[in-house]
Amino acid sequence: MTAKPSTKPSSDPFESIPLRDNFYQTCSFFPLPFALITTTNEDGFTSIGPYALQFPLQIGEQYSMLLVTRAGSNTAVNLRHNGKCALNYVQFDKDMLKSIVELGYPGVTPEKKMEDTPFTMVKTPTEQFRDDPEYPLIVEEAFQVFECTVDGEFEYRPAREADSSLVEDFIALKVENIMLRKSFKNKLYKRDEFPDMPISYGFRGGSEFWFARHEEPFHFPIPRGKELEPTFVFQVANKLDPDISFTIEACAALVVIPAPFLEPALGVFVTKAKAKGVKVVDLDFVKSANTRWSGNKE
Repeated sequence: MTAKPSTKPSSDPFESIPLRDNFYQTCSFFPLPFALITTTNEDGFTSIGPYALQFPLQIGEQYSMLLVTRAGSNTAVNLRHNGKCALNYVQFDKDMLKSIVELGYPGVTPEKKMEDTPFTMVKTPTEQFRDDPEYPLIVEEAFQVFECTVDGEFEYRPAREADSSLVEDFIALKVENIMLRKSFKNKLYKRDEFPDMPISYGFRGGSEFWFARHEEPFHFPIPRGKELEPTFVFQVANKLDPDISFTIEACAALVVIPAPFLEPALGVFVTKAKAKGVKVVDLDFVKSANTRWSGNKE
């Protein structure tokens, strides 16, 4: 049964608006978080580029972000040069937002752009990148950093009429490591406090960059009656493979899996168990399996 459409005229009807370039900020309201992306040029100099158009791309088994940037930007040029970057996320600070606007203005050399930055640049603590002269510095004021390398297999180049330096570059960034400040790592697991992240409403009216501050996050539980019964999960899990068994404790931790996804999700645990030579999937294995259903590990 489908909902019946209302026949009552609206007091505030929808009206079409002509589509223009950068439609998400010129023709609509589309608030976005943003990252300060650090890259290095061929001289090894680190600069910052603020980007709102950075989104999760691969979210299962492999992890990546999609960056949309002007092909002629310092960030795009640097990524084509060495394929390394860090996505630095900062908390709300109105004074720093003014500097972030300056950092995003095109046509300025990296050295000139970084002259008056209020941010402190430091080496990453990650051993994999710490001594790499091509890996950029990170932002000390950040509460969260994604350390990334370019995914050379991804390619998306739609036809454009404009000069190649002016059109978008679509770059997939492999997430090699995520760092959180210790205090924020605790908040991530406890889920009782969230960072105060600035929100961008973009460049509007040809002269203004707009930002907002969000309110305190809130949550709703899974709707009552939607969770599966542990015994049902147990029955399904133990029919998947004769060589792999699941404990009832493990299945009780997996009742949040939506029913349509249950069998393939359980199959991931079977595959991981076989790869590690594990015969019994218990609660500890579920927690250590590092899937979206494993839960946060403190």
